[in-house]
Amino acid sequence: MDLFNTDLHIHSPHSIAVSKNLNLDTMVETCKNKGLDILGTGDVLQPDWLKYLEKNLKKNNDGSFSYKDIFFILQTEIEDIESVHEVVFFPDFSTVREVQKKIKPYSKNLLDEWGGRPRVNLPPAELVEIITDLGALIGPAHAFTPFKAIFRQNKFKTLRDCYQDAEKKVKFIELGLSANTDLADRLDCLKNVTFLSNSDAHSEGPRALGREFNKIKMDNPSFEELVLAIERKNQRKIELNVGLHPKLGKYFNMFCHKCRRRIIFKKTKKQGSSLFNQYSITENFVKILANDPIKAKKEYINNIAKGKVTCPACKEKFNKNIKIKLGVSERIEVISTSPEPIHPNHRPPYINAVPLFDIIRSIKNIKSTNSKTVLNTYNKIINELGTEFEVLIEIPMEKIVKFDEGIASVIEAIRADKIEYTPGGGGTYGQIQFNI
Repeated sequence: MDLFNTDLHIHSPHSIAVSKNLNLDTMVETCKNKGLDILGTGDVLQPDWLKYLEKNLKKNNDGSFSYKDIFFILQTEIEDIESVHEVVFFPDFSTVREVQKKIKPYSKNLLDEWGGRPRVNLPPAELVEIITDLGALIGPAHAFTPFKAIFRQNKFKTLRDCYQDAEKKVKFIELGLSANTDLADRLDCLKNVTFLSNSDAHSEGPRALGREFNKIKMDNPSFEELVLAIERKNQRKIELNVGLHPKLGKYFNMFCHKCRRRIIFKKTKKQGSSLFNQYSITENFVKILANDPIKAKKEYINNIAKGKVTCPACKEKFNKNIKIKLGVSERIEVISTSPEPIHPNHRPPYINAVPLFDIIRSIKNIKSTNSKTVLNTYNKIINELGTEFEVLIEIPMEKIVKFDEGIASVIEAIRADKIEYTPGGGGTYGQIQFNI
């Protein structure tokens, strides 16, 4: 049995807002630098991307697919009639075409140029039945995000609510960039399902591809082995989940639906400030002032869940009552069945990580995500020390210190979970802070 570093959810140039440079060659290059062994193909139902994959992927004797030295699982993302996004894995191209044919009557954009993530007008339960009956595997994508997700605000609270009798056929959920195992395991309905941590990458670069991944124990990199690992059978299993610290995700914190300011709470000694009319407004935040921020925040979250809270910044600027939307952390607070995570025995460890590219950017105080200086430093680290995953998780600190003391100090703090974060929200990623 082997261990495979695996990112099972990406996209293609046939989805909206995806890099035109994303292709098998650029993906393979990044996979080698990151330390990825297996990658999802992304958007395999889209006709042009399907032809491209059929032409270039090699079918191996063990049933796996590969391009150069990287293995691939045939994969797509689908939006159902409830606007829940689902990740789907396929055993082979013939199954892809069978699913394509079966769901085509329910989709207007399945075969379009931009149909990489098609809308399929079927209820979640019916879609699951169709997909699984044809031999593929399906589960909710980025399960807690405020948009297009199963557990989003004013939507489903349990898997059963969403999938009804088909719940038993849903073997996994994808955590998403703003959630981790500690947050998700506060929901009792998830205790029997496997958690996957995938990037949902829209570009081929090291900031996106593999920013979340799974270390999977299986005999070979085939679909059949992946199913066994997800179902935790025959010693196959997910050994480790690695992903962004949830506060770095774009939707961790509650935010205004219009201006996208994040709502945070600050302690004040000013009397009477437990009420929500005491606040300050900055470019990115509405800061609620309270004598007891924890108590005030709980009350605020409950009021948001009931649709009773509007954005004070938008009220001042536009004189409109724009609703505040719960982020991932607050939504879990509302629907959780436990105040603390209850991890089942099968749940693997989860490592909160920060992409090496972003560590370098922060150390060098560079805002650009396309900086050649950062990329050159990144490539130098990979060439001299090892893959990104090895640098972040495995390589001894003394070896990293010899290369760069600043980068080493941040990696050491991340490994020890002693780093502070400015939480992301409203579509803006969080940031790491350097008061270490």
